Amino acid sequence: MRGNLHRMSDSLPIFVFDKDGVIVESEPIKLRLFEELFAKEHAEHVPAVREFNRANVGMARRDKLVHVLGNVIGITEDLEREIDQYLDRSYHFVKEALLKAPSVAGVLPFIQESPHTKYVCSSALHAEVVDQLQALDIEDLFTEVYAFPDKKAEVLSALKERHPGRPIVFWGDTILDYNASQKAQVTFIGVRKPDGNPFADLGVHTIPDFADGAALHAWITEETGG
Repeated sequence: MRGNLHRMSDSLPIFVFDKDGVIVESEPIKLRLFEELFAKEHAEHVPAVREFNRANVGMARRDKLVHVLGNVIGITEDLEREIDQYLDRSYHFVKEALLKAPSVAGVLPFIQESPHTKYVCSSALHAEVVDQLQALDIEDLFTEVYAFPDKKAEVLSALKERHPGRPIVFWGDTILDYNASQKAQVTFIGVRKPDGNPFADLGVHTIPDFADGAALHAWITEETGG
């Protein structure tokens, strides 16, 4: 029986999950804490930091720091050192709050019960992603975890080469995720939020959460043939 299940899973689509906003309801926490990171030393720049931060949801934190420290705050001396220091500081600054973030509705049983080969592909720091997967006790359910500095489009393209002939299904919650799926030419499912759908007018299949796993699997089978 186990051998039959193994052969079945070898023919199924590959599932790839972003982390923030897809596995964990952590995006609002990360947005707020990123802004608070500058409140003590650069309070006068926090409004500009907030504006940039909210306009670039899903951008890798280091890329945000490059802009904020270099362009908003205007640091010129030892900029790279400052970026690396803030990046390290941010990991410890957000860790406790992130580990308390709830999982997206239905995602844990969906991941646990799906026999598909599964990956995580996030722009968050690798240690941060692993911390949360371990806290949710699902790390071992993924074949591999990709995170910063990995680029999502490159990861998705590499997975296509790694699993020739098998569809790739990628879940994301931002336009950056959608753009990566388009570049890699893989099937995309958008996870929309109550306060807005960034994929409106794009013809993207979206879900509010993973509560209706049967319907989700049915759509995937119809879309990919697997």
